[in-house]
Amino acid sequence: MFENVNNKIYSSPHTIYLEKTEKNLRQFLEDKAARISRMGHDILIELDQENSGAVLTEIKNNPELAVESLKSINIIEDGKKVYLLSELSVSSPGYSIILKISMKEKMPQSGPESIINQFKEHYGTAGSYGPGKTVGEEMYNYAIPGQIFNGFGGFGVDLSLEDDLIKAAHIDTSISRVINKNFFRDLEIEQLVSYMGRFDHNAGIFAELAFCLGIEELLQLQIPRRGKYIRMLVSELFRITSHLNFLAGLAEILGHDIVWNMLMIEREKMLGIIEVITGARIIPNYIRIGGVNSEIGSDIIKKVKRDTAIFFKNFRKIERMIKADFTFIDRLRGLGIINKDMAGEYGISGPNLRASAIRYDLRKNLDYTGYQDIHFTVPYTRNGDCLDRVIVRLGEIYQSVRIVQQIVGEIPSGPIMKRINLSHLDFNPTPFTTSVECPHGIFKIFGEAEGNNLKTFTVLGPSKQSLSLAGALLEGNSFDDIEVIIASLDINSGEVMGFV
Repeated sequence: MFENVNNKIYSSPHTIYLEKTEKNLRQFLEDKAARISRMGHDILIELDQENSGAVLTEIKNNPELAVESLKSINIIEDGKKVYLLSELSVSSPGYSIILKISMKEKMPQSGPESIINQFKEHYGTAGSYGPGKTVGEEMYNYAIPGQIFNGFGGFGVDLSLEDDLIKAAHIDTSISRVINKNFFRDLEIEQLVSYMGRFDHNAGIFAELAFCLGIEELLQLQIPRRGKYIRMLVSELFRITSHLNFLAGLAEILGHDIVWNMLMIEREKMLGIIEVITGARIIPNYIRIGGVNSEIGSDIIKKVKRDTAIFFKNFRKIERMIKADFTFIDRLRGLGIINKDMAGEYGISGPNLRASAIRYDLRKNLDYTGYQDIHFTVPYTRNGDCLDRVIVRLGEIYQSVRIVQQIVGEIPSGPIMKRINLSHLDFNPTPFTTSVECPHGIFKIFGEAEGNNLKTFTVLGPSKQSLSLAGALLEGNSFDDIEVIIASLDINSGEVMGFV
């Protein structure tokens, strides 16, 4: 009780740190930035293109800021102007600096390239953005289009090969469009919720959750405790199905048909539970601003408890089969290694980060939607190879089952929604970001609300960092390893929106 009261009176250490950082940025950047503001757990810097080089230099070279990595570069527009939006990451204490750079009017098609070149002066990972790079005097001489290999559904790979070794690789995301980038135009904020699930065909609930959390933060809206628990329940069920799909994809690549069949059967059962709760299997359209769409009765709670207990036993058998298959293990061990330095440089998150010995999970570190009430551990490993990325996800499936069992055993009574009249929303122009821990990593949304609509919107998902890393990770490996390495990163093409 006293802890909850204190949380309302006193700012958290993280909030105090961000307030200090915001103050320092105002001092360091002086008149170079048009606006510096704090958005939840991030800091937004708005500036013109003429000042972008000086601002990047100050941010990179200032030891007080400790900005380690460039996470993504995106193009957004508000109907009048075009902006380059980038996310710079600070791993400890864990926040991002969002740069919104206003580009000159009537810029040529290559306009963003000049700003990207400024990023390249400070961040090696910026080479993953913009036009493909060259290797010596030769351009890439081999292309793998999307849909050819497992995991290549939303992008292609351009390669420079020497015999069967990869000298360089560049990811082509030009086909990664699951939704029109201006889909939010003329739609009211309440209507946009139903579109969010399209950004992840394996776990659409997380995009819905992130968007609703962002609007709730703007409204300072407190969600009923039962609504939070139901959100957690559905999120963890989706996390399980997403990880099962990841494991099934690798099993298919490695020719382990029995394991693939067993994994897909268990995934179908879990999707059945999700369908009973939400009414849908893939795009749930279940989270609402203020809570969730529908109540879950005692019969559903009993079913979830019973079926997840059965799943736990079945999955243990599958895990033993995977770990007993030396062909499976040897094929993944030592391949596609991401060490700590590389993980930090590229700003990766989620299981891919935890497989590289960095134990960071937003559910523990940020404490959102009620996870502080739940007991679970964060699996991690130390080698950072394809095998460790599998092991981490195996561990996370067990932890998600543990979370689900706690939720159905302790779910509080009460309302599931905080009812407000959303048709009368009228925001002053207000930027916001919000982040959740999805199965692929930290899923972040950036938007600017104005009136009852969004002025700008883009997804800053973890797959963007994994895509940037993929090109570097493939270099030096055999052509035969491409499919395994890409699949081990668990890239979701639906997140690639506005990606340069």
